[in-house]
Amino acid sequence: MSSLREIENTLTSILMERQPVESAQSLSCLLEDEKFDTEGARLYARLIGYGHNDVISSIYPYCAKVLNRSWERTVKQYVQVFPPDHFHLNSSARRFPRFVSENCHELLEKWPYLAELADYEWLEMELLEADTAISVTSKTPLSDPHAFVTLGPVTNPTLKVRTYKYPIQQIVDLIEGGKGFRKKFRPEQSHVAMYRDPHSHKVRIVDLDDNAQILLSEADRSSYGDIARRAVELNPKRDPQLTVTDVIELIEQFHDINLFVGERKIGT
Repeated sequence: MSSLREIENTLTSILMERQPVESAQSLSCLLEDEKFDTEGARLYARLIGYGHNDVISSIYPYCAKVLNRSWERTVKQYVQVFPPDHFHLNSSARRFPRFVSENCHELLEKWPYLAELADYEWLEMELLEADTAISVTSKTPLSDPHAFVTLGPVTNPTLKVRTYKYPIQQIVDLIEGGKGFRKKFRPEQSHVAMYRDPHSHKVRIVDLDDNAQILLSEADRSSYGDIARRAVELNPKRDPQLTVTDVIELIEQFHDINLFVGERKIGT
C-alpha cells in the first residue's frame, strides 16, 4: 500500500488534469486489490481541490477580492505550476507571490501591485506561525539624559520590514473598505513593518515613512542618542530641537506598541 503522500500526489494530478482518472496504471499505487472506485477518486480529488482553494483564499483574501472572478482559475494554475510539497496545507501557499511575479504577466498588466500584495499577505501568515519567543522588558524614561546615551532599544524579534514599489498599505485599506479594485495606482515607494504582538499574539502592521524606516533599520545597533542624531541628519532643513522631540515621541510609540520590546546597554 502506498503512502498518503503518494495518494495525494496522484489525486492532485487527477484534479489538475495531468492524468486521466481511468488510468489503471497511474492509480495502481492506491490500492492493494484490483478494485478501483473511479467516481470516488474524482470526488476525493475535487475535495483536495476545494481544500487548496479554501486555504489559499484564506491566506490571500485581498488578492482574491482584487481578482474576483479570475481567482479560482488563478489558484488552479498556481497548484499546477507549484503542486503541494508539504503536508502542512498553509505551506502549500508560500510560493504564490513568486507564481504571481513569474507566471501572471497579464494580471500584472492590469494590477501591477498584485505580486507585492501577495507578498504582504504571505508575510502576515508567516509571522502568525513563527515559532519565536518574545520577551518584553521594562524601559527607562528618555527624560533621563544618562539613559539617552547609554541605552538603546531592542526590536521585536519577529519584526520584518518590506519596501514596496506601490503603496501597499493604502491599497489594503481601500480593499478592506470595499474600494480601489479598479483604481490605477502609480508606483509610490512604501515601507511596511510587520511583527507579532507579544500579548495578543496578533500581527501588527505599521506604515513607515522613509526616515522612520531608516531609523528602525539602524535601531538595534544604536543608542537612543544615536537615533536622535541620525534623525537630525535626515532632516537638515528642520529645527533640530523639534526633530529630537519628534523622534523621542516615535521611540516611545514604538515601545508602547511593542515594536520595541526592551532596551540594552550600549556595547553589550
